[in-house]
Amino acid sequence: MWTSPGVHMALRAFAYVSEAVEGIDGTGIDRILAEASSFNRVAGVTGVLMFDGRRFLQYIEGPDDGVAPVEQRVINARSHRQVRELARGEVATRHFPRWTMASARIEPEVMNAVVDADWDGFSAAAPVDGQRRVGFARLLELWTGVSGELEPAAVTLGS
Repeated sequence: MWTSPGVHMALRAFAYVSEAVEGIDGTGIDRILAEASSFNRVAGVTGVLMFDGRRFLQYIEGPDDGVAPVEQRVINARSHRQVRELARGEVATRHFPRWTMASARIEPEVMNAVVDADWDGFSAAAPVDGQRRVGFARLLELWTGVSGELEPAAVTLGS
């Protein structure tokens, strides 16, 4: 699609948590990541996937025409069930521009802290005076550190 100079296509994002199917292992996760990374590269989508041994948490961002087919792949995937949307909407900028699908193994307590936080869109702002930290800000913190430096080197999840 051609757009005139200076006109930016809207970026969309969505985040979800799901239950991994019984018996998924490092090899299975490596396969999922390889396939997702390849598909996402073609779709122009970037994001991160976290796994705590039982649940997946994924954040995906990109142009609407790229995010939509990725979302369909996610919904139809046999590697997980009980997909629960955390947030969806427009984002002003890519938060993970270099990663077609970065991944990390995280502790269940960390997963709980991110999933159980308020997911009201994709605000990256820090909380003010006693406000709860929003889920997306917690997710960003895991990947960039509290100071918000650039993405660290991607960590592999599976084997």
